[in-house]
Formats: sequence, C-alpha cells, structure tokens
Amino acid sequence: MRKSFLLAAAAAAMLSACGIGAPTYPEFNETSYRIEGSTASATGGAPVHTVIYRNGPRMRVETVLPNTGNATIVFDESTNAAYVLNPTAQMPAPTAQAAPTTTAPQGATTTPAPATTVQAPTPQVLGVAVRIEDADAPQPLETAWAALGADNARSTGRCEVAGESGHEWTPRQAPAPGVERTACITDDGIVLRVSDSGATLWEATSLQRGDQDATLFGVPAGYQLIDPQAVAEQVGQNMEQLDSVTGASPTPQQAPAPAPRG
Repeated sequence: MRKSFLLAAAAAAMLSACGIGAPTYPEFNETSYRIEGSTASATGGAPVHTVIYRNGPRMRVETVLPNTGNATIVFDESTNAAYVLNPTAQMPAPTAQAAPTTTAPQGATTTPAPATTVQAPTPQVLGVAVRIEDADAPQPLETAWAALGADNARSTGRCEVAGESGHEWTPRQAPAPGVERTACITDDGIVLRVSDSGATLWEATSLQRGDQDATLFGVPAGYQLIDPQAVAEQVGQNMEQLDSVTGASPTPQQAPAPAPRG
C-alpha cells in the first residue's frame, strides 16, 4: 500500500515537472503591464506591430488601422467609451500688442484714452478624440478567456513566448465546427499568444510588468471629444427642422401679369 502511494506521488511529481499536471486557471485583470507584439492583419497583409498598456481596467492600444494608419486608442473611464486620438499641431497663442504711446506738447490738455479690454486667449485644442463604435472598439486580450472560465477551458501543456512561460489553454467546446482556438497565458493572466486553427492572431515579442504612467490612459486634457453618431443625429435633426420650415412656408407663386388693354 505504501509502495503504491509512493509510486503515485512520484508519477504525479514527474507529470507536474513535465507540465502535464492540471494547472490552475489564471486570474485576469490583476496585472499591470506593457506588452509589445504583432497582430494578424485584417486585410490579410503583413502582421501589424501593436503595443498594449494595461493598468487594471485602463487600457491603451498603439497600432495601425486600415483606414487611418498609425493610431492610438484609449478607453475613457468617465464616458466608458473608446476613442482614437488625433493630435493637431500646436499654434502659438496670440499675444496682446501694447498701444503706441505719444507725448503731448507742453501745456496742451490731453484726454485720457479709453481703456482697452484685453481678451483672454482662446484655449488651444491640442487634438481631437473621435469615439469608436462599441462593436469596433478593441477589447483586452484577456476578456474572452476570463469570460470562458476555468470550467470551460483545459490546458494542453506548457508554452513559452517572448521569454515568458505559461500554459496553453483551449475551450473544452470548440467555438465553431472545425475551429480550434488556443492561447498561451501566463499564470498571472497575461495573454502571450492566440492561435486559431493553427493561424497566429496575436503573438508577444516583449513584456514588462508593473504600473504604467497614468498619463498614457484616457483622453488627454486639451482634446476635443467628437462623437460621429451624435454629430450625424444633430445634422439630421437640423435637416428635419429645415424641411419642416420650408414645407410649412412654401415660396408663394407670383400671379401672372394682367394682359394689356387694346
């Protein structure tokens, strides 16, 4: 009996050392980091260089978008929305010019010049933050795997990416017939690689753990928020109002001139 127990314990130790034992499913959203890597191109071209910053729920993505090129995407906690930052060139603030002074002749009476009001310079807009539709906003790499949960995932062994080790995880039930989704995830919940039926969707090249600079996240001060949908709705309302006005007050037709009497 004791011999069988020792053999079982030794076998379990060997399996664990080989990475075959059942690992604990990672906890997500507890690690702050900067991760750099490449994502598969949406147009089938070369992989896209991508940098992701995380501080808990705060996220910043620097990548390349098909229609806009290099882009920085941030999540604003105050609006719970994602924005693409588009910085503009800073223009020097206008400076107030002093009025020229003149010397009055000796003995002449002068009337004091009226006081001039110096207007405060207009606040500069350092850039615009264009809101992204929620369906188009990038999601954290961990979101899908955190939602999957330990009961619905199984490990297929150990993995190593960018000098970091983790476990390879796959859903117990395929997301679709013939689709095999796997992810190499560290024990502290950082996704290093995602593959779909053998095709790599994301792969890290470097990882630095630790709190990131707070100024990286959210919409920076001096940026103007733009919501394209709200702008379109406002334009639509203005057009409807214009249509109602023109419809209620049609241009009167001019009566024909009377024929001249013979």
